[in-house]
This record gives sequence, C-alpha cells and structure tokens, in this order.
Amino acid sequence: MDTMTIKLATSPTTWGVDFADAPSNPPWPQVLDEIAESGIGALELGPVGYLPEEPKVLHAVIASRRLTAVGSFVFEDFHDPARAAEILAIAERASRAIAAAGGSVLVIIDRPGPERVATAGRGEAARRLTPTRWAVMLDVMQHAAEIARAHGLRPAIHPHAGGYLEFEDEIERLVADTDLDLCLDTGHLAYAAIDAAAALDRYASRLAHVHLKDVDGTVLARVRNAALDFWTAISEGIFCPLGRGVVDCSAVLAALERSCYDGFATIEQDRVPGNGSPLEDLRASLAVLEAARELGAQSPAGRAEGAGADLTPTTPSD
Repeated sequence: MDTMTIKLATSPTTWGVDFADAPSNPPWPQVLDEIAESGIGALELGPVGYLPEEPKVLHAVIASRRLTAVGSFVFEDFHDPARAAEILAIAERASRAIAAAGGSVLVIIDRPGPERVATAGRGEAARRLTPTRWAVMLDVMQHAAEIARAHGLRPAIHPHAGGYLEFEDEIERLVADTDLDLCLDTGHLAYAAIDAAAALDRYASRLAHVHLKDVDGTVLARVRNAALDFWTAISEGIFCPLGRGVVDCSAVLAALERSCYDGFATIEQDRVPGNGSPLEDLRASLAVLEAARELGAQSPAGRAEGAGADLTPTTPSD
C-alpha cells in the first residue's frame, strides 16, 4: 500500500471559539497569528461572523498568514423546527464564507440543548427524538447540505456530545435514513462511549471529514459517575491534547490508513476561552501525531503495508 497523506489543520475551536459573539473570545488576529506560528498551515474558519465575512478581506487575512482554508461549521439547533429558517440563513452565510476563502467542507452540527446537555456521554439516560422530530431535524440538515453543495462544498454531519445526534444508535439511524456523509470527531465519539477507530472503520464509505480530539479519562469518569452536564465538563477540561486521554491515536491513524482517507484532519480541543495555552497544546498534539506516525512506520504491519500515514502540514499555493 502506498503511504497515505493526511493533511492537518486546526480551528479557532481550540482557542475556545464556539460562538462568534461570545464576549470572552480571543481576538481573531491573535488566533490566526498563533495558528500560523504553529506551522500547521491550514484551518477551519470557526463560527461564521468570527472572522471577517467580506470575501476579499477574509481571503486576505488568511493568505497574508500563508494559511489554507479547510471549511467551517454550522453549530445550531437543528432539532428545533421553529429555528429552521434562521439556521438555513446561517448555513448560507457560512457556505458563502467558506467558498470565498477557498475551503471545501461544511460541517453540520446539532447544537447541545438543555435536555441533552444534561445527559451528554450517558446514552442510557438520554432521551431520543421521536420519529416525527427526528425527521424534521434530518430535513433541516438535508436543506443545509443542499446549500453547501450549491456553493461547491461537501457537507458532513458531525455527531456531537450533548446534541440529538450523539450516540451509536443515532449515528446508525442517520446513516440508514439519509445519504449524508459524516464528520467523525474522535473525542466526541469517545465521550459517547464509541471506539473512535472502530467507528472510522465502520463508516469509512461515508467519511467526509475528520476531527482529531482526545478526552481526559478522569474527567470523563466524573461525567458518568456524577452526571456532569456537557458545558460543566468543558469547564473542567474534559478535552485534552492528543495522546493524554483515552483516544488511541495510533489506532485512529491505522483506521484512516485502512480506509485510504484522503482529506483534512482538524486537530481540535474544545475549551473555555482564555483557559490554558492553545498554541502549546496544539504543538503537543502535533508531536504526538508525529510519534504515532513514526511508530506505525516502524512496526511490522506498517513496514508490510508501506509505512503508514504521512501526516503533513499544509503548504498553501501562491
């Protein structure tokens, strides 16, 4: 097997930027400068409205730092039919910005609401949507996907802790009910008690995008034992640099190798804005991935198959 190349990226999410209007967000020039300083070379844009939206300005602030745009996300209440028109307007804005920046992926996420925030990571306690409400959510997701495609983008549905698409049975339901592709996030899978490498194998034919994330096992145990809600878990540091938690990075890379995945893998670490050092954590994650790549290349299986995944920063074209 030839060596597979996984193009690495990161996201303002690693700096705690989930919502464009959060007053605690770090300034976007600082985030872009630190992403450039990391040497990773590519980024997801974060929530629409965080970076400048005017196409020429957006393109300029990315290009001036020699960064490549990957895509972005729509993180909204897809489960709420009353918000459908608003959500699709946001999807239009996000898709327009991604296309202007030269990206290719729109990640679609059902945002955690109060009911499922309380049971995030605890599948036995989480109430599922009724068939009618499930169909409504999928319909809004389908319309958001159509908007993405109209802008030349590939839509990908992201199962997310605390949303109504989180657990294995819900992913299976989505795959059975739609032809929508997936963005699998290794940390959110682990949070939901799903083996990340096994999920990458299982859904390889539907894999459009990947988020690389890790989960602190001690915090995860408290989530399950003390019934911590999702936002509390974030504040307690449930997500950690790669290699310091429960996700087996080597197994994840091997699964991507088996699937011949050809795309970006975005390193993320959800956090409260201003907490910790995102740049240092990103560098730590990059070092762990490189070590895992080298270990795979040196193993008997890696040598037999042709050395394993080649993890590369992205060099933008001039």
